[in-house]
Amino acid sequence: MKTINLTSHQIDNSIDRFFAASAHTQLVILNYLAQKIHRASNTATPSAFFSQKVQIMIQQLHQLPREDRHLALEEILHGVPTRLTEAYSDLDTNMRMAFWYRLANSRRDESLLSPKALTAWNQEQHMLLSDLETRDSNELVTFLRQAVTDREVMAIA
Repeated sequence: MKTINLTSHQIDNSIDRFFAASAHTQLVILNYLAQKIHRASNTATPSAFFSQKVQIMIQQLHQLPREDRHLALEEILHGVPTRLTEAYSDLDTNMRMAFWYRLANSRRDESLLSPKALTAWNQEQHMLLSDLETRDSNELVTFLRQAVTDREVMAIA
């Protein structure tokens, strides 16, 4: 999937709200984005989709008991020092996009979020999801790219 980096004030506001949100909200948003992008272009996938590093991370996540997967993903988002977090931090932006894309579109039940987490949105999640629902595919891909890019690296550059 070829991505276009869009810079707009509205996307910047949305991405700022994303990073200010709870880890649970961030998981809901990443899942939503990956599924919506998948529905918009069923045949297009990130170039890193078949990365061995991404596949190994997904396998490690699936080795965890189902009830621990959500916590492991939140730890990745918070940067808690774990084996999975370290592996995730070694991924480049395209591989991180592929990681979330593959998790959200996995055929395995509840590999990313339980069905309840996808339907019982809190106000924080509803605000972000309502905003993202109005976006076109390029804006969604740009948002996903910014959401998985290491913020500290961006600030230094």
